[in-house]
Amino acid sequence: MLVSILFHPVMLPTLFFVFAAVMTPDILAPFSNSSLQLRFILLIFITTLIIPVVMLCVHFLLSKRKISLEMLYLKSTKDRVYPFLHTGIFYAGITYIFYANLHLNPFICSFMSMVALAVLLSSGISLFYKISAHTIALSALTGYVFLLHFFLPDVDLLISGSVLIFITGLTASCRLFLNAHTLGQIFIGFLAGLLCTASCIVWFY
Repeated sequence: MLVSILFHPVMLPTLFFVFAAVMTPDILAPFSNSSLQLRFILLIFITTLIIPVVMLCVHFLLSKRKISLEMLYLKSTKDRVYPFLHTGIFYAGITYIFYANLHLNPFICSFMSMVALAVLLSSGISLFYKISAHTIALSALTGYVFLLHFFLPDVDLLISGSVLIFITGLTASCRLFLNAHTLGQIFIGFLAGLLCTASCIVWFY
C-alpha cells in the first residue's frame, strides 16, 4: 500500500523535477539557481497534485457522492473517465502555457506533454478497460529518463533508469498483490506509457 501511495501517478511529476534538480539541473533552465528551482517544483506540486485532487473532490461533490480516501483511489473504471479527462485537459493547458507563454525549454514542455497525454490516454482507455494508471505513469517516466540519457550523453542516467525499472516492477507487483489490477491491465499500462514517451521525441526534431 505504501509503495502505491508513494509512487502514485500524481506524485511523479513532482518527484521527477526534484530528481532533475539534483541530477540534471540543466534541463530546468532558465531556473538556474536552487531558489528558482524550488519555486518551480512547488508550482509543479500545486498544479499536478493539489489542484487535480481538489478537482476530483469537486467532481464527486457535484455528483452528490461522499468523499472518502477509498474513493480517491478511483477503483471503478466508470469513476476514472471524467476525472482523468478533466485532469488531462488541465495538464495540457499547463503545457501550452509553459510552451507558448513562458517559452520554457523542450525538456520541461515535452515532459509535461507526456504527462498530459498519459492521463488523457488513461481516460480514453477507461471507457472500455481498466488500465493501470500506476504502470502507465511509471513506464512513461522510466522511458523518459532513458530518453534524456540519449539527448544528454554527458549525463549518466543509466543507473537512475535501472532504479526506475526496479520501482516500476515493484509497484506493478504491489498492484497485483493488492488485487487492484490484472496482469493484462499492468501490461497494457506499460505499453501505453512507452507510447507516451515516444511522443516526446517530436519536441527535439
